[in-house]
Amino acid sequence: MKIALISSGYLPVLDGVTVSVHERVMRLAARGHRVLLLAPRPGPALGGIGALPEGVEHVALASAPFGGAHGDRNAVHAAHGEIETALAAFRPDVIHVDEPERLALGLKRIPARAYARRHGVPSIAFFHTNFVDYAVGDGALRPLGAIGWRAVARLYALYDATLVPSAETHRRLESFGLRTGVYGRFNGADTSLFTPALRQPGYWAREWGLPEIDGRFVLLVVGRLTADKGWRFWEGALPALGRRLGDRLAVVVAGEGALRPRVAQLLATAVPQGHLLGAVPRARMPGLLANADLYATASRHENASLAVYEAQASGTPVIAPRAGGLPDQIADGRTGLLFEPADLKGFVAAVARVAEHAAVRAELREALVAHRNSIGWDAAVAAWLEAVEGIVARNRRVA
Repeated sequence: MKIALISSGYLPVLDGVTVSVHERVMRLAARGHRVLLLAPRPGPALGGIGALPEGVEHVALASAPFGGAHGDRNAVHAAHGEIETALAAFRPDVIHVDEPERLALGLKRIPARAYARRHGVPSIAFFHTNFVDYAVGDGALRPLGAIGWRAVARLYALYDATLVPSAETHRRLESFGLRTGVYGRFNGADTSLFTPALRQPGYWAREWGLPEIDGRFVLLVVGRLTADKGWRFWEGALPALGRRLGDRLAVVVAGEGALRPRVAQLLATAVPQGHLLGAVPRARMPGLLANADLYATASRHENASLAVYEAQASGTPVIAPRAGGLPDQIADGRTGLLFEPADLKGFVAAVARVAEHAAVRAELREALVAHRNSIGWDAAVAAWLEAVEGIVARNRRVA
């Protein structure tokens, strides 16, 4: 097939969208499909996108800075003409758009929908990010969430189908009127990179100059240091963990963002061993995840978190709130632990149970050995391609 992929971002920017699109591009090319990749031109400070395999054409779209992440950009209005020209030259069999709501903000129109209608090409959207939940949060603006979700559902309904990698998100979109959603496990982890084999004695001393945490129970938190990632929760949770576990515990945080000073202060005062690594290069993430004892997130608004899949592929159990798409990814008590979002005591008790009992840690890791076989990118892209081929076939029958 000739597949046009229009994405809100691509490498060298690193986030869930860019990584998933990259993994998809590489596997589609390996299967012999021709791919047209259109994504915002990265900022000059980040460099290029790297080498692409044979059969992949890349068009860098006019872009401008977007959001608070370093180097993050979005397409701008001028990119609409670039998209139209590239699609006309490529003549795709199907058009797939990642994060169309974000692209629409910059383009000032629905990405590629007009071209698809004019030429009778199936158009598919992919739902990545719960922007509405992140925007309204859990405070006074929360009642506005329903308005936002209805608007998002209407936008996605303009495409022939929407692929959704979370059963809970799929249910929510349906409840707000989307009737063309397709749920599947379309996200995953690179199990050749993220592997338990990277877990080694002395890792923290050798790789990070932190010999004092080798031998301790390491709780790892990875992500943006921003309010939407649940840092208000950690302000209560980390002191409580410090009191419960004492010198047994080390907390390591990898990430960058506006809350860095507050997070650094919290780590310095709440736990005996707290370390802020800052932004960690992608190449060092497999070792970091494999050598943690528990990966933790407090975010309530995840859809299908790549970081969770990568931790699981690394053999590291995950503790997360029972919210958003996270329960789809974590079998409570088997491949990780879930806690009620507001239940601080329940969270602390769950972490302590893992930290204080080697048998519990061993059971969780053993379950993850089998689980990792089902969360690789090969299986995820195969499921994505099967869904896309089914949508294209249905479109042909209707036409």
